[in-house]
Amino acid sequence: MMKAQLCPQCGSNSVVSNGNRYLADGSTVQRYKCKECFYRFSNPTSLKTVSDNSKMAQVCVSMEKTKNLPPQADIETVCAGDSNLVNYAWLQLKRGNQENTIKLRLSVLKRIRKRGGNLNNPDSISTLLATEPLTKAQKYQWKTCYHSYAKTMKLSWDPPRVKYEPKEPFMPTREELTAFIHAASKPFACFLQVALDTGGRVGEICKLQWTDVNTERNTISINDAEKNSRNRTIKIPAATIAMINALNKKYKPYIFNPNPDTARAKFCNLRHRLATVHKNPRFRQIHLHTFRHWFATEKLRQTKQLTHVQYLMGHKSIQNTERYTHMANFDTMQYHSAIAKNVDDARKLAEDGWSYFCEIDGTKIFRKPK
Repeated sequence: MMKAQLCPQCGSNSVVSNGNRYLADGSTVQRYKCKECFYRFSNPTSLKTVSDNSKMAQVCVSMEKTKNLPPQADIETVCAGDSNLVNYAWLQLKRGNQENTIKLRLSVLKRIRKRGGNLNNPDSISTLLATEPLTKAQKYQWKTCYHSYAKTMKLSWDPPRVKYEPKEPFMPTREELTAFIHAASKPFACFLQVALDTGGRVGEICKLQWTDVNTERNTISINDAEKNSRNRTIKIPAATIAMINALNKKYKPYIFNPNPDTARAKFCNLRHRLATVHKNPRFRQIHLHTFRHWFATEKLRQTKQLTHVQYLMGHKSIQNTERYTHMANFDTMQYHSAIAKNVDDARKLAEDGWSYFCEIDGTKIFRKPK
């Protein structure tokens, strides 16, 4: 009888086959998928060790989990034995670049090489960029990644001009975002609710610890900001605090699964299910990062304070925050209203974030954006 596979991510034996990985020499490697955490991995019995320097070595190992290993061995595991990419990735790691950034650049460099580009010959890369049928976004990405490679490996390259203007992000309604929360499992629904209330990136939410939650002040502190952003503390609704406190502490000290790839895989499956059930193709345009875009736009619409939104987003440059100004619809502002009959009522409303609007017949009216 064949030995059951165990998920290297969570240790579950609920593992099913998930297609094959096709290698450069024409051979295949069996792929598996965990039904518990949606982690995908290769069959370990069909892999060669890293020490044989084979390009067939497709070992699914995370840099973060192997930082205690010898550095060269760690990166060689990730780069599957390619010496040029090993050296490049290790130099990038020593310069303090994030793991996700390095992995993205490595995947693009492998794609360039697969299309016939010689990474050690900058002229061949320029020719490839000029002749390949690429979109402007792809060409810009290839140019950026190879420019990093050439600079790191001290290769002289005059990159071509690539004019690229990013597309406007898709902006869903709040109802469409909350539909994901209602359809998700209890732990993942809490994850999405935190993303909706804090505007945090996926990796930032995955790294949230129980000590980052202040139940008395109803705040969450993001202390592991990504992309060179600032750490910040954000006030969230009491209902979200209650959702967090109702979770078990399976991943202690972390609140959620610290692997962001698991969250992305769960969200992709959930998105496909919602789009199919509701027959609404708009769901397929929503990504986890869409929650962050919606948060920034909504906060800007409510407060009209660019510097405050800059702090909430963790941006070091206000230019990054200004991108959301044209996405906020200030003409459709809706408000809650309240009245203050005495000084105590007015003080309480002011402390809760209400703004004085006007006075009618001796009664002061306050309002607050919905």
